[in-house]
Amino acid sequence: MAVVLGLWAVSVPSASRAQVCDTVALCQETLSSDFFGVDARALAMGNTGIALGHDGSAMIYNPANLARIKRIELRAGLSHQKLDNETSFFDGASSLPDGQDITKTRINSITLTAPVPTYRGSLVFGFGLNRVNSFDRAFGVQYLASNTLSAAVEGISAREHETGGMWKWTAAGAVDISPRVSAGLSLHLLTGKDEYRYMETDDRSPNVISLDQSIDVDYVGISATGGLSYAASPNVTAGIVIETPTFIAAEETAFLVHDTAFSDYIWEYGPSFADYNLTKPFVFGFGLGAQFDQINLVGDIRYTDWSQLDIDYDDPILEPDETAALLFIDDYLTEVVSIHLGGELILPQQGMSVRAGYFFDPLPLESRYVASDRQYITAGLGFLIDRVMTLDIAYVHGGYELRDASPGFYFADYKTRRLFLTFGYRI
Repeated sequence: MAVVLGLWAVSVPSASRAQVCDTVALCQETLSSDFFGVDARALAMGNTGIALGHDGSAMIYNPANLARIKRIELRAGLSHQKLDNETSFFDGASSLPDGQDITKTRINSITLTAPVPTYRGSLVFGFGLNRVNSFDRAFGVQYLASNTLSAAVEGISAREHETGGMWKWTAAGAVDISPRVSAGLSLHLLTGKDEYRYMETDDRSPNVISLDQSIDVDYVGISATGGLSYAASPNVTAGIVIETPTFIAAEETAFLVHDTAFSDYIWEYGPSFADYNLTKPFVFGFGLGAQFDQINLVGDIRYTDWSQLDIDYDDPILEPDETAALLFIDDYLTEVVSIHLGGELILPQQGMSVRAGYFFDPLPLESRYVASDRQYITAGLGFLIDRVMTLDIAYVHGGYELRDASPGFYFADYKTRRLFLTFGYRI
Protein backbone atom coordinates (compact mmCIF):
# COMPACT_ATOMS: atom_id res chain seq x y z
CA MET A 1 0.00 0.00 0.00
CA ALA A 2 1.38 3.34 -1.06
CA VAL A 3 0.55 5.01 2.25
CA VAL A 4 2.58 2.66 4.37
CA LEU A 5 5.47 2.40 1.96
CA GLY A 6 5.62 6.17 1.99
CA LEU A 7 5.66 6.27 5.77
CA TRP A 8 8.59 3.90 6.05
CA ALA A 9 10.39 5.97 3.45
CA VAL A 10 10.15 8.96 5.78
CA SER A 11 13.00 7.49 7.84
CA VAL A 12 15.31 9.78 5.90
CA PRO A 13 14.05 13.34 6.25
CA SER A 14 14.53 15.24 3.03
CA ALA A 15 12.85 17.55 0.61
CA SER A 16 10.46 14.68 -0.16
CA ARG A 17 8.95 15.01 3.31
CA ALA A 18 6.25 17.34 2.05
CA GLN A 19 5.39 14.85 -0.65
CA VAL A 20 5.05 12.08 1.91
CA CYS A 21 2.79 14.28 4.05
CA ASP A 22 0.60 15.12 1.11
CA THR A 23 0.32 11.49 0.07
CA VAL A 24 -0.73 10.50 3.56
CA ALA A 25 -3.36 13.22 3.67
CA LEU A 26 -4.67 12.36 0.24
CA CYS A 27 -4.86 8.64 0.97
CA GLN A 28 -6.64 9.18 4.25
CA GLU A 29 -9.08 11.58 2.65
CA THR A 30 -9.78 8.88 0.12
CA LEU A 31 -9.88 5.88 2.45
CA SER A 32 -12.28 7.76 4.68
CA SER A 33 -14.57 7.99 1.67
CA ASP A 34 -16.86 5.62 3.50
CA PHE A 35 -20.05 7.32 4.60
CA PHE A 36 -19.82 6.96 8.38
CA GLY A 37 -23.60 7.07 8.90
CA VAL A 38 -25.59 9.62 10.87
CA ASP A 39 -28.69 7.93 12.31
CA ALA A 40 -29.15 4.70 14.29
CA ARG A 41 -32.30 3.61 12.41
CA ALA A 42 -30.63 3.99 9.02
CA LEU A 43 -27.42 2.29 10.26
CA ALA A 44 -29.34 -0.68 11.67
CA MET A 45 -30.92 -1.18 8.24
CA GLY A 46 -27.63 -1.36 6.32
CA ASN A 47 -26.97 2.40 6.24
CA THR A 48 -29.95 2.92 3.93
CA GLY A 49 -32.13 6.01 3.62
CA ILE A 50 -32.63 7.01 -0.01
CA ALA A 51 -36.10 5.46 -0.29
CA LEU A 52 -37.31 5.21 3.32
CA GLY A 53 -35.85 7.76 5.70
CA HIS A 54 -38.63 9.86 7.15
CA ASP A 55 -36.73 11.75 9.85
CA GLY A 56 -33.97 14.35 10.15
CA SER A 57 -31.39 12.03 8.59
CA ALA A 58 -33.16 12.63 5.25
CA MET A 59 -31.14 15.86 4.98
CA ILE A 60 -28.11 13.62 4.33
CA TYR A 61 -29.58 10.48 2.69
CA ASN A 62 -32.33 12.02 0.49
CA PRO A 63 -33.79 15.46 1.29
CA ALA A 64 -36.97 14.64 -0.65
CA ASN A 65 -37.99 12.32 2.20
CA LEU A 66 -38.32 15.36 4.49
CA ALA A 67 -41.70 15.93 2.80
CA ARG A 68 -43.03 12.81 4.63
CA ILE A 69 -42.44 14.32 8.09
CA LYS A 70 -45.74 15.37 9.72
CA ARG A 71 -44.59 16.71 13.11
CA ILE A 72 -41.81 18.91 14.46
CA GLU A 73 -38.98 16.61 15.52
CA LEU A 74 -35.65 17.09 17.28
CA ARG A 75 -33.13 14.24 16.97
CA ALA A 76 -29.69 13.84 18.50
CA GLY A 77 -27.24 10.96 18.27
CA LEU A 78 -24.04 9.51 19.73
CA SER A 79 -21.51 7.22 18.06
CA HIS A 80 -18.94 4.92 19.62
CA GLN A 81 -16.26 3.37 17.41
CA LYS A 82 -13.46 0.90 18.12
CA LEU A 83 -11.00 0.28 15.29
CA ASP A 84 -8.42 -2.54 15.50
CA ASN A 85 -5.42 -2.88 13.20
CA GLU A 86 -2.93 -5.70 12.70
CA THR A 87 -0.25 -4.99 10.12
CA SER A 88 2.73 -7.07 9.05
CA PHE A 89 5.58 -6.83 6.59
CA PHE A 90 7.80 -9.60 5.24
CA ASP A 91 5.32 -12.49 5.73
CA GLY A 92 4.55 -11.56 9.33
CA ALA A 93 8.13 -10.85 10.47
CA SER A 94 7.27 -7.27 11.45
CA SER A 95 3.95 -7.18 13.29
CA LEU A 96 3.22 -5.76 16.72
CA PRO A 97 2.16 -8.64 19.03
CA ASP A 98 -1.10 -6.95 20.07
CA GLY A 99 -1.66 -4.74 17.03
CA GLN A 100 -2.98 -1.20 17.43
CA ASP A 101 -6.44 0.14 18.23
CA ILE A 102 -8.28 3.41 18.68
CA THR A 103 -11.61 4.04 20.47
CA LYS A 104 -13.69 7.20 20.19
CA THR A 105 -17.12 8.24 21.51
CA ARG A 106 -18.64 11.39 20.04
CA ILE A 107 -21.81 13.36 19.47
CA ASN A 108 -22.68 12.31 15.92
CA SER A 109 -25.78 14.24 14.86
CA ILE A 110 -28.26 16.95 15.83
CA THR A 111 -31.23 17.71 13.56
CA LEU A 112 -34.42 19.76 13.75
CA THR A 113 -37.21 19.32 11.22
CA ALA A 114 -40.39 21.38 11.01
CA PRO A 115 -43.37 20.93 8.65
CA VAL A 116 -45.13 24.08 7.50
CA PRO A 117 -48.96 24.04 7.33
CA THR A 118 -50.06 23.94 3.68
CA TYR A 119 -53.36 23.97 1.85
CA ARG A 120 -52.29 20.90 -0.14
CA GLY A 121 -49.27 18.61 -0.18
CA SER A 122 -46.32 19.07 2.15
CA LEU A 123 -43.58 21.61 2.86
CA VAL A 124 -40.89 20.77 5.41
CA PHE A 125 -37.66 22.52 6.44
CA GLY A 126 -34.76 21.06 8.33
CA PHE A 127 -31.48 22.11 9.93
CA GLY A 128 -28.79 19.74 11.09
CA LEU A 129 -25.21 19.04 12.05
CA ASN A 130 -23.93 15.57 11.15
CA ARG A 131 -20.52 13.89 11.32
CA VAL A 132 -20.32 12.20 7.91
CA ASN A 133 -16.69 10.98 7.68
CA SER A 134 -14.27 9.61 10.25
CA PHE A 135 -10.47 9.94 10.06
CA ASP A 136 -9.90 7.74 13.14
CA ARG A 137 -7.19 5.20 12.39
CA ALA A 138 -4.36 3.32 14.11
CA PHE A 139 -1.41 1.46 12.65
CA GLY A 140 1.68 -0.23 14.08
CA VAL A 141 4.55 -2.47 12.96
CA GLN A 142 7.69 -3.81 14.59
CA TYR A 143 10.69 -5.50 13.04
CA LEU A 144 13.23 -7.21 15.33
CA ALA A 145 16.50 -8.97 14.48
CA SER A 146 19.65 -10.10 16.30
CA ASN A 147 22.72 -7.91 15.97
CA THR A 148 25.44 -10.04 14.39
CA LEU A 149 28.12 -8.37 16.58
CA SER A 150 26.47 -8.01 19.98
CA ALA A 151 23.77 -10.74 19.66
CA ALA A 152 21.30 -8.18 21.14
CA VAL A 153 17.78 -8.09 19.73
CA GLU A 154 17.32 -4.76 17.96
CA GLY A 155 14.87 -3.39 15.49
CA ILE A 156 12.43 -0.79 14.21
CA SER A 157 9.03 -0.01 15.64
CA ALA A 158 6.57 2.44 14.11
CA ARG A 159 3.12 3.64 15.12
CA GLU A 160 0.53 5.87 13.53
CA HIS A 161 -2.37 7.50 15.32
CA GLU A 162 -4.94 9.56 13.48
CA THR A 163 -8.17 11.13 14.60
CA GLY A 164 -10.74 13.63 13.35
CA GLY A 165 -13.64 13.81 10.98
CA MET A 166 -15.78 15.86 8.63
CA TRP A 167 -19.02 17.55 9.66
CA LYS A 168 -21.88 18.79 7.52
CA TRP A 169 -23.85 21.87 8.62
CA THR A 170 -27.04 21.53 6.61
CA ALA A 171 -30.09 23.60 5.74
CA ALA A 172 -32.71 21.68 3.76
CA GLY A 173 -36.23 21.83 2.44
CA ALA A 174 -38.66 19.51 0.65
CA VAL A 175 -42.01 19.91 -1.03
CA ASP A 176 -44.58 17.68 -2.73
CA ILE A 177 -44.55 18.59 -6.42
CA SER A 178 -47.33 16.11 -7.28
CA PRO A 179 -49.48 13.65 -5.30
CA ARG A 180 -46.79 10.97 -5.70
CA VAL A 181 -43.56 12.92 -6.17
CA SER A 182 -41.58 14.91 -3.61
CA ALA A 183 -38.45 16.96 -4.25
CA GLY A 184 -35.85 18.16 -1.78
CA LEU A 185 -32.60 20.09 -1.60
CA SER A 186 -29.88 20.22 1.08
CA LEU A 187 -27.12 22.82 1.19
CA HIS A 188 -24.04 21.74 3.13
CA LEU A 189 -21.20 23.66 4.73
CA LEU A 190 -18.41 21.23 5.61
CA THR A 191 -15.86 21.69 8.38
CA GLY A 192 -13.35 19.22 9.70
CA LYS A 193 -9.95 18.50 11.17
CA ASP A 194 -7.49 15.66 10.71
CA GLU A 195 -4.78 15.13 13.37
CA TYR A 196 -2.09 12.68 12.34
CA ARG A 197 0.99 11.53 14.25
CA TYR A 198 3.74 9.11 13.27
CA MET A 199 6.40 7.85 15.71
CA GLU A 200 9.30 5.62 14.76
CA THR A 201 12.24 4.24 16.74
CA ASP A 202 15.20 2.46 15.18
CA ASP A 203 17.53 1.07 17.89
CA ARG A 204 19.78 -0.91 15.57
CA SER A 205 23.30 0.13 16.58
CA PRO A 206 25.23 2.16 15.73
CA ASN A 207 22.66 4.33 13.95
CA VAL A 208 19.97 4.69 16.66
CA ILE A 209 17.35 7.22 15.56
CA SER A 210 13.87 8.34 16.49
CA LEU A 211 11.27 10.27 14.51
CA ASP A 212 8.20 12.14 15.69
CA GLN A 213 6.06 13.59 12.92
CA SER A 214 2.74 15.40 13.23
CA ILE A 215 0.42 16.72 10.52
CA ASP A 216 -2.72 18.74 11.20
CA VAL A 217 -5.14 19.58 8.40
CA ASP A 218 -8.12 21.94 8.71
CA TYR A 219 -10.92 21.65 6.15
CA VAL A 220 -13.70 23.96 4.97
CA GLY A 221 -15.95 23.03 2.06
CA ILE A 222 -19.34 23.25 0.40
CA SER A 223 -21.66 20.82 -1.40
CA ALA A 224 -25.35 20.25 -2.12
CA THR A 225 -27.65 17.24 -2.29
CA GLY A 226 -30.77 17.04 -4.41
CA GLY A 227 -33.31 14.23 -4.34
CA LEU A 228 -36.63 12.92 -5.58
CA SER A 229 -39.02 10.47 -3.94
CA TYR A 230 -41.73 8.65 -5.92
CA ALA A 231 -44.55 6.65 -4.34
CA ALA A 232 -45.12 4.05 -7.03
CA SER A 233 -47.93 2.48 -4.96
CA PRO A 234 -49.10 2.55 -1.34
CA ASN A 235 -46.47 -0.11 -0.63
CA VAL A 236 -43.52 0.76 -2.91
CA THR A 237 -41.37 3.91 -2.85
CA ALA A 238 -38.35 4.78 -4.99
CA GLY A 239 -35.78 7.52 -4.44
CA ILE A 240 -33.04 9.17 -6.48
CA VAL A 241 -30.32 11.38 -5.01
CA ILE A 242 -27.42 13.35 -6.48
CA GLU A 243 -24.69 14.99 -4.43
CA THR A 244 -22.75 17.67 -6.26
CA PRO A 245 -18.94 17.69 -6.25
CA THR A 246 -17.62 18.70 -2.84
CA PHE A 247 -15.21 21.64 -2.93
CA ILE A 248 -12.83 21.60 0.03
CA ALA A 249 -10.07 24.01 1.01
CA ALA A 250 -7.38 22.40 3.17
CA GLU A 251 -4.70 24.03 5.33
CA GLU A 252 -1.91 21.67 6.37
CA THR A 253 0.69 22.22 9.10
CA ALA A 254 3.49 19.69 9.61
CA PHE A 255 6.32 19.15 12.12
CA LEU A 256 9.09 16.59 12.21
CA VAL A 257 11.59 15.94 15.02
CA HIS A 258 14.58 13.73 14.20
CA ASP A 259 16.93 12.55 16.95
CA THR A 260 20.06 10.46 16.45
CA ALA A 261 22.52 8.70 18.77
CA PHE A 262 25.58 9.93 16.89
CA SER A 263 24.79 13.61 17.45
CA ASP A 264 23.71 15.74 20.41
CA TYR A 265 21.72 17.91 18.04
CA ILE A 266 17.98 17.27 17.65
CA TRP A 267 16.83 18.08 14.14
CA GLU A 268 13.55 19.92 13.97
CA TYR A 269 11.75 20.54 10.68
CA GLY A 270 8.85 22.91 10.57
CA PRO A 271 6.39 24.11 10.94
CA SER A 272 5.86 23.70 7.22
CA PHE A 273 2.63 24.79 5.58
CA ALA A 274 0.72 23.69 2.50
CA ASP A 275 -2.65 24.96 1.31
CA TYR A 276 -4.52 23.00 -1.31
CA ASN A 277 -8.00 22.50 -2.73
CA LEU A 278 -9.74 19.15 -3.11
CA THR A 279 -12.70 18.49 -5.38
CA LYS A 280 -14.54 15.28 -4.59
CA PRO A 281 -16.63 13.85 -7.46
CA PHE A 282 -20.39 13.52 -7.92
CA VAL A 283 -22.23 10.85 -5.92
CA PHE A 284 -25.31 9.24 -7.47
CA GLY A 285 -27.77 7.09 -5.49
CA PHE A 286 -30.91 5.08 -6.06
CA GLY A 287 -33.11 3.43 -3.45
CA LEU A 288 -36.16 1.19 -3.45
CA GLY A 289 -38.37 0.48 -0.43
CA ALA A 290 -41.35 -1.80 0.18
CA GLN A 291 -43.73 -1.35 3.10
CA PHE A 292 -46.10 -4.08 4.27
CA ASP A 293 -48.23 -4.35 7.41
CA GLN A 294 -45.40 -4.75 9.87
CA ILE A 295 -42.37 -5.18 7.63
CA ASN A 296 -40.22 -2.64 5.78
CA LEU A 297 -37.64 -3.76 3.22
CA VAL A 298 -35.16 -1.37 1.62
CA GLY A 299 -32.16 -1.35 -0.71
CA ASP A 300 -29.82 1.47 -1.82
CA ILE A 301 -26.95 1.70 -4.29
CA ARG A 302 -24.48 4.57 -4.57
CA TYR A 303 -21.98 5.26 -7.36
CA THR A 304 -18.83 7.41 -7.12
CA ASP A 305 -15.97 7.67 -9.63
CA TRP A 306 -13.00 8.46 -7.36
CA SER A 307 -10.64 8.67 -10.35
CA GLN A 308 -12.21 12.13 -10.87
CA LEU A 309 -10.90 13.36 -7.50
CA ASP A 310 -8.92 16.54 -8.13
CA ILE A 311 -6.29 18.38 -6.09
CA ASP A 312 -4.80 21.81 -6.66
CA TYR A 313 -2.03 23.48 -4.64
CA ASP A 314 -2.07 27.21 -4.10
CA ASP A 315 1.76 27.54 -3.92
CA PRO A 316 3.61 27.06 -7.26
CA ILE A 317 6.59 25.75 -5.26
CA LEU A 318 4.50 22.68 -4.43
CA GLU A 319 3.76 21.91 -8.07
CA PRO A 320 5.82 18.66 -7.90
CA ASP A 321 3.61 17.52 -5.00
CA GLU A 322 0.48 18.33 -7.00
CA THR A 323 1.85 16.30 -9.90
CA ALA A 324 2.62 13.37 -7.58
CA ALA A 325 -0.88 13.51 -6.11
CA LEU A 326 -2.53 13.57 -9.54
CA LEU A 327 -0.39 10.62 -10.63
CA PHE A 328 -1.46 8.79 -7.48
CA ILE A 329 -5.10 9.40 -8.39
CA ASP A 330 -4.53 8.14 -11.94
CA ASP A 331 -2.61 5.06 -10.81
CA TYR A 332 -4.61 3.94 -7.76
CA LEU A 333 -8.15 5.33 -7.55
CA THR A 334 -11.18 3.76 -9.24
CA GLU A 335 -14.95 4.02 -9.49
CA VAL A 336 -17.02 2.15 -6.89
CA VAL A 337 -20.62 1.05 -6.35
CA SER A 338 -21.76 0.49 -2.77
CA ILE A 339 -24.73 -1.77 -2.02
CA HIS A 340 -26.94 -1.39 1.06
CA LEU A 341 -29.71 -3.77 2.17
CA GLY A 342 -31.95 -3.67 5.25
CA GLY A 343 -35.19 -4.73 6.84
CA GLU A 344 -37.39 -3.76 9.77
CA LEU A 345 -40.02 -5.73 11.71
CA ILE A 346 -42.46 -3.48 13.58
CA LEU A 347 -44.03 -4.87 16.77
CA PRO A 348 -46.78 -2.34 17.62
CA GLN A 349 -47.99 -4.14 20.74
CA GLN A 350 -44.51 -3.96 22.24
CA GLY A 351 -43.84 -0.45 20.91
CA MET A 352 -40.58 -1.53 19.31
CA SER A 353 -38.93 -2.46 16.02
CA VAL A 354 -36.28 -5.06 15.21
CA ARG A 355 -33.84 -4.23 12.38
CA ALA A 356 -31.01 -5.85 10.46
CA GLY A 357 -28.95 -5.07 7.40
CA TYR A 358 -25.75 -5.41 5.40
CA PHE A 359 -23.69 -3.07 3.27
CA PHE A 360 -20.79 -3.52 0.87
CA ASP A 361 -18.75 -0.33 0.54
CA PRO A 362 -15.70 -0.99 -1.69
CA LEU A 363 -12.46 0.91 -1.19
CA PRO A 364 -11.76 3.19 -4.16
CA LEU A 365 -8.39 1.51 -4.76
CA GLU A 366 -7.04 -0.78 -7.44
CA SER A 367 -8.05 -4.34 -6.57
CA ARG A 368 -4.45 -5.57 -6.45
CA TYR A 369 -4.02 -3.56 -3.21
CA VAL A 370 -7.24 -4.81 -1.56
CA ALA A 371 -7.28 -8.29 -0.02
CA SER A 372 -10.92 -7.94 1.06
CA ASP A 373 -13.20 -4.94 0.62
CA ARG A 374 -15.14 -3.03 3.25
CA GLN A 375 -18.33 -4.78 4.24
CA TYR A 376 -20.44 -4.61 7.34
CA ILE A 377 -23.33 -6.41 9.02
CA THR A 378 -25.75 -4.29 11.03
CA ALA A 379 -28.48 -4.82 13.60
CA GLY A 380 -30.59 -2.65 15.89
CA LEU A 381 -33.70 -1.92 17.88
CA GLY A 382 -36.13 0.98 17.92
CA PHE A 383 -38.44 2.00 20.75
CA LEU A 384 -41.45 4.34 20.77
CA ILE A 385 -41.80 5.91 24.22
CA ASP A 386 -45.08 7.55 25.24
CA ARG A 387 -45.87 8.39 21.57
CA VAL A 388 -43.55 11.42 21.52
CA MET A 389 -40.08 10.02 22.09
CA THR A 390 -38.04 7.48 20.12
CA LEU A 391 -34.83 5.66 20.96
CA ASP A 392 -32.95 3.87 18.19
CA ILE A 393 -29.90 1.66 18.73
CA ALA A 394 -27.63 0.26 16.00
CA TYR A 395 -24.56 -1.97 15.99
CA VAL A 396 -22.22 -2.14 12.98
CA HIS A 397 -19.43 -4.72 12.61
CA GLY A 398 -17.05 -5.13 9.68
CA GLY A 399 -13.73 -4.17 8.17
CA TYR A 400 -11.30 -4.60 5.29
CA GLU A 401 -7.83 -5.94 4.43
CA LEU A 402 -5.05 -4.27 2.44
CA ARG A 403 -2.01 -5.84 0.80
CA ASP A 404 0.86 -4.93 -1.45
CA ALA A 405 1.11 -6.00 -5.09
CA SER A 406 4.10 -8.18 -4.07
CA PRO A 407 2.68 -11.22 -2.21
CA GLY A 408 3.79 -11.42 1.43
CA PHE A 409 5.48 -8.02 1.58
CA TYR A 410 2.67 -6.10 3.28
CA PHE A 411 -0.68 -7.04 4.82
CA ALA A 412 -3.03 -4.95 7.01
CA ASP A 413 -6.25 -6.07 8.66
CA TYR A 414 -8.69 -3.39 9.90
CA LYS A 415 -11.75 -4.30 11.98
CA THR A 416 -14.43 -1.81 13.04
CA ARG A 417 -17.14 -2.01 15.66
CA ARG A 418 -19.56 0.91 15.88
CA LEU A 419 -22.48 1.58 18.22
CA PHE A 420 -25.00 4.36 17.49
CA LEU A 421 -27.71 5.83 19.73
CA THR A 422 -30.25 8.30 18.37
CA PHE A 423 -32.90 10.04 20.47
CA GLY A 424 -35.95 11.69 18.92
CA TYR A 425 -38.61 13.99 20.37
CA ARG A 426 -41.74 14.89 18.43
CA ILE A 427 -44.03 17.82 19.21
